[in-house]
Amino acid sequence: MANPGYAWWVGGDGNVWIKDGSGTRSMGNQYTLGNDGSALFDGGGLISAARINDPNPQKTVTNTAPTQTVAKPVLNQAAVNNTQATIDQLPAILQAALQSEDTTYGNTTSGYNAAEGTQRKTYDASTTTNQQNYDSNFMDSIRAGIKGLGGLMALLRGTGAAGGTVDNQVKDTVGGVTANDIRGGADTQKENQGQLDSSLSTFLTDLEQKRKQADDTHVNNTRSIQRDNATQMQDLFSKMAGYYGDAGMTGQANDFMGRAGALTPTIAANTATQVSAYDTTPVAVQAPQLTAFAAPTQPNVLAAPSDGQVGSGIFTISNNKRKDSTTPAPVAVAQGA
Repeated sequence: MANPGYAWWVGGDGNVWIKDGSGTRSMGNQYTLGNDGSALFDGGGLISAARINDPNPQKTVTNTAPTQTVAKPVLNQAAVNNTQATIDQLPAILQAALQSEDTTYGNTTSGYNAAEGTQRKTYDASTTTNQQNYDSNFMDSIRAGIKGLGGLMALLRGTGAAGGTVDNQVKDTVGGVTANDIRGGADTQKENQGQLDSSLSTFLTDLEQKRKQADDTHVNNTRSIQRDNATQMQDLFSKMAGYYGDAGMTGQANDFMGRAGALTPTIAANTATQVSAYDTTPVAVQAPQLTAFAAPTQPNVLAAPSDGQVGSGIFTISNNKRKDSTTPAPVAVAQGA
């Protein structure tokens, strides 16, 4: 008769397991079964226990090693905090760098504006002076013609050669000299104005090239600053992903890896840009080569009457011709100093 509560069974591992007053234990292969397979014998005789089916056939194992508990990785919180603090500072650093770049660009272009203002003032003042010189030359030519004509007419009257055709020829001659002086002044004024226009145009062309270079430098510098900031941010995001990944915090690690990857297009688009210095050399001020206005011709008679002629300047009269002709006429016409 089996003891109540005692039992034995053959486990899935092929060993005999016994449950008795001392607990559950394995007999291994050291057992003998009765002829009908219900009785169990060991070296000491019959085991007073009833045979039952394996109560846990799926979990009956033999010689299992003891379970080892592995310590869960610990998050490096200090590294996370320090890295996050740096991440938080980068937007302000970016803003300060962009503002500094804008200030440098503004100062450079302000210098160009000042240079243009100076050149334009020079151009305006020179244009005004050129016109004033022309006006003065014009009036000087008129006055010289009037004065010369008056002197010649007085001379003709004094010699008895005045009147009729002689008067007209004298007026035509003096008028031609005066007109030539006026044309010369106008040509000089036009030539000088052309030089002024050309110098201003050359200056503005050079200045426009500098402005274009400054614009390109500003764009490149801005993009370079943004690229460098994004590169630093991407590196910090990657470090954060590593900290969380080492601690087994996959969700947080993946989040930071995604944020790092999102910055790649910005970095790639600005890879070729480099921060460069502005060209602050002054634009050369263009000084035009201006022609001086010629002094007006003074129509006059330079020499005293001699050898039968009156004068030797703009109007020369033969004294013999004057005696033989009732209508005095000029013998020779020349331009004097």
